[in-house]
Amino acid sequence: MSALLQSANLFRSLRSVSEPEAISMIGRSALTAVDAASGLESLACVALRLRGLQGVEVSVREQREEIFKWHAASGPAPVGSATGLMAANSRHWGRLRIFFEPRIKSVECPLRFARVLAQHAALMFNRLELTERKEAAQAAVRRLQERLETRKAMSRAAGILAEAQSLSHEEAIVVLLKHARESREPLLALARAVIGNEEEA
Repeated sequence: MSALLQSANLFRSLRSVSEPEAISMIGRSALTAVDAASGLESLACVALRLRGLQGVEVSVREQREEIFKWHAASGPAPVGSATGLMAANSRHWGRLRIFFEPRIKSVECPLRFARVLAQHAALMFNRLELTERKEAAQAAVRRLQERLETRKAMSRAAGILAEAQSLSHEEAIVVLLKHARESREPLLALARAVIGNEEEA
């Protein structure tokens, strides 16, 4: 994740939302985020549509701590802040802090809202991590299936070659490996070609 500093009047131009609307939108954003940086930005964008909320700051702990900041607009300096820990399912991701103007009561309880926002961010991080692990596991399974398929095809092709040229099984495998190296052809493709030639004959 790369550090990101967003300070724009964009949030001011968007329609203000109520706290329940914001929480609902934040939940949807957390569920649909495709990566952590854009997901955090989306959560902050929704939060900053609440009147009186001036900024969101997220401190993420991974290999090293990174801080992301979003500010609604230049205006009166926020004098209130509330912090929530981004933690879910025994994973602690960091902390989230909101800055607000206490005189504008669009958030019923800023501390509770900060905790809800932090919880959604943590759940988003957990979901993204699980998705990444699942994709890595699926890639590993595909690699293992390909290796198994290659070994089976090579064994069958070596048997065909051994019988055709009066070689031992091991010698036939050496011949196939040498030919694959010299022709720069993948082993599986070479083995399938040998098997295909035998079936056609």
